[in-house]
Amino acid sequence: MMGNFKNIAILIIAIVLFGCNGVDKKKVEKPNILFLFTDDQRQGTIGAYDHDKVKTPNMDKLVKQGTSFTNSYILGAATAAVCSPSRAMLMTGRHYFNIEPNVYAQFAFPKEERGKSDLLTFPEYFKANGYTTFATGKQHNGSIWLERGFSQIKSAFLGGMTTHFGTKVKDYTPEAGWSEPYQQKEKFSSEVFADAAVGFLENYNQDNPFLMYVAFTAPHDPRTAPKEYQELYPANAIELPKNFMPEHPFEIADDRIRDEVLVAFPRTEKIIQQEISDYYAMITATDTQIGRVLKALEEAGKVDNTIIVFSGDNGLALGQHGLLGKQNVYEHSVGVPLIFCGPNIPENTKVDALAYLHDVFPTLCGLTGLEIPESVQTKDLTPVIKGESKSVRNSMLFAYNSWPGDLLHGHSLKHNPGGGHRAVRKGDYKLIVSAKHDVFTYQLFNLKNDPLELANLVEDEKYGSIKEDLLKELQELIEETGDPADLSKKEFGLYDNPEDYNFKEK
Repeated sequence: MMGNFKNIAILIIAIVLFGCNGVDKKKVEKPNILFLFTDDQRQGTIGAYDHDKVKTPNMDKLVKQGTSFTNSYILGAATAAVCSPSRAMLMTGRHYFNIEPNVYAQFAFPKEERGKSDLLTFPEYFKANGYTTFATGKQHNGSIWLERGFSQIKSAFLGGMTTHFGTKVKDYTPEAGWSEPYQQKEKFSSEVFADAAVGFLENYNQDNPFLMYVAFTAPHDPRTAPKEYQELYPANAIELPKNFMPEHPFEIADDRIRDEVLVAFPRTEKIIQQEISDYYAMITATDTQIGRVLKALEEAGKVDNTIIVFSGDNGLALGQHGLLGKQNVYEHSVGVPLIFCGPNIPENTKVDALAYLHDVFPTLCGLTGLEIPESVQTKDLTPVIKGESKSVRNSMLFAYNSWPGDLLHGHSLKHNPGGGHRAVRKGDYKLIVSAKHDVFTYQLFNLKNDPLELANLVEDEKYGSIKEDLLKELQELIEETGDPADLSKKEFGLYDNPEDYNFKEK
């Protein structure tokens, strides 16, 4: 009898030990990271969201396999090239007010600032923590960020926008440096970048985890998808958004910037139908290439231990409120998709917590167990993803102002477009303050009842206390984030001292 008890005890101990060893191994195994990033893809342009009638079977899979943030946004920009500060914030987890732009309002690292701790990027941080880091696609923040952050770069486009057939790209490794530029004129840009990502996955044989940063240039204009995708969306069958307008109802900052003059004023229904048709075609064409990357991840046997993040760098108006571009703070221009998939991330889940795109850096730290660097200024969304908390913030700031003299678009200081926007969202309500020359315009929307921002409630006395509360919240957020805007001054006081911006007129 005692011998049986002894054998049973030994068996129990063995099971416990082997079980614990298995669990410990799983705990210390770091997940891979695949970041999929599109250019100008606004919130809602995924078929599974039942918002825009666009075909995205592979993005739909990510929605079903992961957790989607339905109130995810960019903070804004200090330049018409919105994607540059957006990507700088994503990379650093810092608000754009606290990242020094260079002479052309691009948020790129000057060489002399190579060692500054507040310019730490998430690829650089994960690389320092044992990850092999890989990048392909659009890189809009200069080569220094890339050299510091990535172990390998294949088919990188260094710039803001380009043709989608014949995109000039470069390769980089620390050993060989940068290659000469090359191009594949017969291939759509999204295919070129997917080729690079698939090649990396097919040849990856290291034991340490990887971080892949796959940044497509689509659906940014010129919207020239391959013909088979254009044929999916006959322009005359496109349904116009309910907030379509021929022109914006009042003068705002940068309402005649490059993005806005791509089509004539006033906007016509036919023109906007064509713009949306071309936009959807670009998204579907890129979705196909995302599918290739996801298939390669699965065939490499890595999908079960990979965190997949999908997002876009900013939204786009395409006829909404009479606008075409993204140089504003309406929902269509600041809203972006944000999806997390992977181990221990709930599937087919949508959460309405307020989230910024540049929450990605601290959230990846939270999901992988890494300490969040002190330089990061945004929030870790992990408690929301795991269901431990419903939110990480109660309100959000949105900001846009045209760069003084905006050299990107040929204006001089004497004729600078000027103007700006500040907005706050708290609960169901959003207040926008627009400044243009000597005019301040206030708009108050109930986003729950009016997601298209059509019914301005600011003059309704019933909402007076809500307006005052939001103005107070906006001022607090401005101070908290280091935003230089002064709501009491003409054009927020942003152009009072142009010499502070360190550039020369053209």
